[in-house]
Amino acid sequence: MNNRIFPTWEQIKEFKQPLTDGELYLLNYLNQNLERDQDFQSGNDLANYNGWLIFVQPFLNGSRPDIIIFNPKVGVQIIEVKDWNLNYYSFERDEKSNKWNFTVSDSKGTYPIKSPIKQVEYYKEKLLGQLIPQLGEEIDKDKNRYGLVKTSVYFHNSTTEKAQELFKQEYINYTSFPVFGRNSLLASNIKQIVPDSYLRQSYYWVKDCNKEILFWLNPPFHSIEQGIKLNLNTYQKKFAEPEPGHHRVRGVAGSGKTQVLAHRAGNLASQGYRVLILSFNITLWHYIRDMVQRSPYAFSWKQFTFGHFHGFCKDVLNEFGEKWPNETAGTEIIFRDIVPNKVIEVIGKGDFVKYDAILIDEGQDYYVEWYNMLCKFLTERDEVVVVCDKKQNIYSREMDWLDKRRAGVEKFGEWTELKTIVRLPERIAAMTREFSEKYNLNQDVRVENIERPDLFNQYQEHSIWWNIDEMQWLAKIDEAFEIIKQNATSKHGSDTVILLPDKNYGYECVKHFEVIKNMKVNHVFENQSEKKYHKHKKAFWMGDSRLKISTIHSFKGWEVLNVILFIPEKYFGGDEAVDKIVYTAMTRTRQNLIVINSNKKYNEFGSGLSKVWQ
Repeated sequence: MNNRIFPTWEQIKEFKQPLTDGELYLLNYLNQNLERDQDFQSGNDLANYNGWLIFVQPFLNGSRPDIIIFNPKVGVQIIEVKDWNLNYYSFERDEKSNKWNFTVSDSKGTYPIKSPIKQVEYYKEKLLGQLIPQLGEEIDKDKNRYGLVKTSVYFHNSTTEKAQELFKQEYINYTSFPVFGRNSLLASNIKQIVPDSYLRQSYYWVKDCNKEILFWLNPPFHSIEQGIKLNLNTYQKKFAEPEPGHHRVRGVAGSGKTQVLAHRAGNLASQGYRVLILSFNITLWHYIRDMVQRSPYAFSWKQFTFGHFHGFCKDVLNEFGEKWPNETAGTEIIFRDIVPNKVIEVIGKGDFVKYDAILIDEGQDYYVEWYNMLCKFLTERDEVVVVCDKKQNIYSREMDWLDKRRAGVEKFGEWTELKTIVRLPERIAAMTREFSEKYNLNQDVRVENIERPDLFNQYQEHSIWWNIDEMQWLAKIDEAFEIIKQNATSKHGSDTVILLPDKNYGYECVKHFEVIKNMKVNHVFENQSEKKYHKHKKAFWMGDSRLKISTIHSFKGWEVLNVILFIPEKYFGGDEAVDKIVYTAMTRTRQNLIVINSNKKYNEFGSGLSKVWQ
């Protein structure tokens, strides 16, 4: 196979925005000097390519790095290319924060921008944290793997010496993080430009991740025959048909809202439309992508961008070289107002990707300000779908915008309602319905029917409720886990989640299962050093084989066969918020539910429920 550049040269020539001189120059240099697989035949699996593959401006789920090179036996290098005149760039010390800012001087004056070092590192964090969390976790566990994904910056109109002098404030090891200019692009310098270019293979590389890496660098075509199909009922099929306009969908828990959203997304992509799918939960989009995989349509995966709202905003700001807003206002104001306003401001500076349809899951967690910002990313086709369940409004958001009781939402039509339960077991559906009525949760949509597919009906469901003294909580969780392990249809750890109120309970529970029971655990609880990268939250995906331990907030939107829920004696956020949180947690199961309750408020409700597996 002579060509190892993606897209092909012919396709690159058709780019709406041509490659810069620097991108083209570096691309030719890499193509001429990196080792290629002379024996590779066109049509073979690229995961087995024995050399370096080159990807030009890959659409990395909403981000566009300039060049990524990948050797399936060695590793990855992400290269940012700048055609800048470095005379206009410098580091200036901020008098207030006493930190160094990277600045540019032009007709507008001198002002801070995002350093290209930070910009390319963002792509690495996204690759390891969001897109391929399996690889990120392997690197976290073994320091010898840290350099498997490298980053570098090329300055086309500068010398290497000048570029490295400018960025000395970043304290970079230029051997492992190449910063270089055009004068270094000599065949004899290839090891300086690509430090791993001399390797035929790396002992530390995680080959199991090759196919997933290639999925993002060169999105495949999805055929109709792939995967276990999503089967929709009559009510769902009506909503699954794409239609321009702004649509509101509300449904009871277990009515298949996400499945229908995924079906609609696959349909849109099959017609060549570009689709943005967003959730609020940082962990949820992997699940939505798996659902899209099951949609019965033929499409290219490059039609999709998946994410959560704040991750999408970070992607946009990074593409424009802008920093995340550094404000002293309260967290809610920053996330509700300042961030979307910043995004609207920066997209006014140049071209940006627009979408033919934007599909929003967990709409009850969104602010109207976010909806207004996202509308700026629509093409003239102008399709928006917001799916919600007010009973799961665990953040106590104002819902007036979804009810069309405020200005700026006039485009929304009437509600589409999903009232038939297709996921929850019948006994647990009845329990959660009784709970929502007893504790006065939103009743805009009521269950009318339970229509479980044969796939779900083949196994008996079980539910247990224990009212306990909180001192017993961990022992009771252990007991509940053993009951499921001994009696459940699926005893595999990957089919069970333990839902806890916060990280304090979480750390203790994780320690118990990892140390005392010697089990592998996939969890979302972070210490301060991990929090910046949300390592565990991003690595929380359903294909993982380990027992899952999570907060209720982080598991919202997911579903699993076996749920163990602990309700503490005291829960911050007020009674109404706690009711919604408990309801949300109970509706995460597809078969079995064990509730361990220490909150006296729910003792009466649980007293009439089964205490044993039966």
